[in-house]
Amino acid sequence: MRESVLSNKEEYLGSLFSSESENKKLSRQFAEELGLARISISAPEAKLIALLVKMHGCRKFVEIGTLTGLSAQYIFEALPDGGELWTLEKDPKHGEKSAEAFSKIDQSKKKIHLVMGDARQELESLSAQGPFDGVFIDGNKAAYLDYLLWAEKNLRSGGLILADNIFLSGSLWGDMTSQKFSEKQVRILREFNERLANPDLYDSAIAPTFEGLFVAVKK
Repeated sequence: MRESVLSNKEEYLGSLFSSESENKKLSRQFAEELGLARISISAPEAKLIALLVKMHGCRKFVEIGTLTGLSAQYIFEALPDGGELWTLEKDPKHGEKSAEAFSKIDQSKKKIHLVMGDARQELESLSAQGPFDGVFIDGNKAAYLDYLLWAEKNLRSGGLILADNIFLSGSLWGDMTSQKFSEKQVRILREFNERLANPDLYDSAIAPTFEGLFVAVKK
């Protein structure tokens, strides 16, 4: 019954935001070709992220986990003229598809920088471009806490932190899931969520999307 309700809910929400550009559809197609469609961001969640980025007035933004470039396109569109997005991806196959999608975007007024390599290493090099206005964390789950600690050092006061997949499909509270997460991943995500929920460090809330989206503002 619960799965049926979730399916109906996702179908309904998807119908409200089903109109995507041809280039976003291309990124979705790339994800399907790579067998990653199930982890590609949904249109309703992508719209929410873009709205938050726009409302927060972000100009310099970092995305950790490009996949095939879909969420990056939404974030890029939310940036004002003169804005810059750095999006980090480790897998060469994903990077190749993202680069193809990005090549079709008009970047005359704002820029996307695709950064290839392990995010934990590349973020340190990226620090010289800061401080940044926001970060979207959607990469290696076992490294979420490292990403957050980097963000704390390199976001401006009042900077925006968005983090996806914070429920690990329910693994954090003991649900049996088809995707198996390690004890390390579960431990790291619990520490990560507890830190973002700390009112001494952040003003924060959780948008109860299917996978959970943390929204936090650095104090």
